[in-house]
Amino acid sequence: MPNPFAELFKYLKLGEGLAYVHRMPADPNYRTTIETFIRNRGANFLKMTQAILASPSHPYAQLFQGAGCTYADLEAEIGRNGLEATLDRLLAEGVYLTLDEFRCNTEIVRGGRHIRATMADWDNAAGKGPLQNFSSGSSGAKSLKTNSSLEYVKFGSAGGRILLDEFQNVRRVAITMMPILPGSHGLGGCLVGAKLGYPSERWFALGGGSKFKNAHYKAMTAAIVARLRLEGANVPYPTYLDPDDFSPVAEFVAKRKREGMSSAIMGMVSSITRVAAAAIDGGFDIRGTYALVTGESLTDAKRDLIERSGIEPYPMYATSEFGGIGIPCRQMRTGNCVHVTLPSLALVSRRQESWNDEEVDSLHITNLLSFAPRMLINVEIGDTGVIEPATCDCEFSRLGYSLQVRDMAAITKFRGQGYTLRAPELIRLLEEGLAQQFGGRPGDYQLLEVEGKAQTEMVLRIHPRIAVTSSEKVLEYFLAQCRSTYGGSLTILHWTESNCVRVEVKPPILAASGKFRAIRLLGSGIRRSGPAVEKNAAPVVAAKSEST
Repeated sequence: MPNPFAELFKYLKLGEGLAYVHRMPADPNYRTTIETFIRNRGANFLKMTQAILASPSHPYAQLFQGAGCTYADLEAEIGRNGLEATLDRLLAEGVYLTLDEFRCNTEIVRGGRHIRATMADWDNAAGKGPLQNFSSGSSGAKSLKTNSSLEYVKFGSAGGRILLDEFQNVRRVAITMMPILPGSHGLGGCLVGAKLGYPSERWFALGGGSKFKNAHYKAMTAAIVARLRLEGANVPYPTYLDPDDFSPVAEFVAKRKREGMSSAIMGMVSSITRVAAAAIDGGFDIRGTYALVTGESLTDAKRDLIERSGIEPYPMYATSEFGGIGIPCRQMRTGNCVHVTLPSLALVSRRQESWNDEEVDSLHITNLLSFAPRMLINVEIGDTGVIEPATCDCEFSRLGYSLQVRDMAAITKFRGQGYTLRAPELIRLLEEGLAQQFGGRPGDYQLLEVEGKAQTEMVLRIHPRIAVTSSEKVLEYFLAQCRSTYGGSLTILHWTESNCVRVEVKPPILAASGKFRAIRLLGSGIRRSGPAVEKNAAPVVAAKSEST
């Protein structure tokens, strides 16, 4: 159980940080700011690495030493071949971090050299500030805390202004559809929209199924909203959705359309697909609605359903560990494609095997901002994607956002419904925890991510040879254990409230080679060739909505 006093202090700090953001002056020269950072990308990277290499004991400095790369070598390479080509070469020479190495869950080993590191090694003192944020989940030991500077937030707002320039040819009703605490995405999204002159008229959130459910999170969310409103911020209180019922959102959008106003919704991909399905099923006219979607892959199936309802979806690419990575323009109307946010980062890839035994392009991120919270050089994101030149004529391309990334999908972490659970922790639960609790051995329990009719679904498969007396008890135990992992609290809340997890008593799905994987991401958006695998079996036991 988290310490209630520590929880209170944590969210008071979050509220104080958001109040700072509200008081922060806007950048009147935001376009010039963005152009300057794009023009100086190589120089900004060299400035960061120069500070790192000045400390030979730093883990990154040791990686550069192992690769035989000095600052002079780096400077010359960037001058000859450019930043991305230099990072590609560094990646090949071992200057990178896997996601587990970045989170210090595994030791860094290169060429027989063991490099010790802590999460504090990636912190950037120049990027520390009053805005404190925690990755999804409760206050468990593995929750990732980030302290951001006002300069970093101000820079992000400049990118938000460019997005508004690209999309705001017609005034629309802004709607936020994000969770309440313990995640800060809902609060942050509402506040940033208000600062940009585009406040949310409604904030729809899951987690309000009963008067007492998640009462502590609801109370803290309300307290922070009240604090922001006293500061003059135009931030709405959450409107809670009942479990598995997204029709109030579709009904509200249809009502505003009848009154002459189209809407723009910001939300998780699967949440937006549920709104689209509710609009179709309820006969609500929501044509002309925009949706900025995030949190998971915008697969072809989800895009088709969303578009059939009359919503135009545009994907955003961001993660809790690394922030914003990609941003869409209005011409990105097919697939799952975004402009790489080149002013603040570089993105390269290397071939590696995914959890589905497929060779994919694993994305690695490098931070270029001296005032960012963390120093990142070729850090594995945990996703695949295809990086290529951007050919569209839009606000971003005209400013120099010359690269795009498409077909993003998770490959080393489980991101069902946009909430991250680390694959190693899930595998231990599937191969050890469930077997110890209910019998069986590794290979008898499998977690699938599949494309459902209107959202991503999670299926816990139990091999028929296991004499389980109650599939429901297996599911309850599985969810309870997930709740205690990094990201688990918020994840399980969303899974249960959206009714997207179920149990099947069936043999596991195997790879074409016959190999078993405890986790199979069948709905992740990875482009595949070959025969389709089994999907969408009828549910046996649906998850019950529970308090976190």
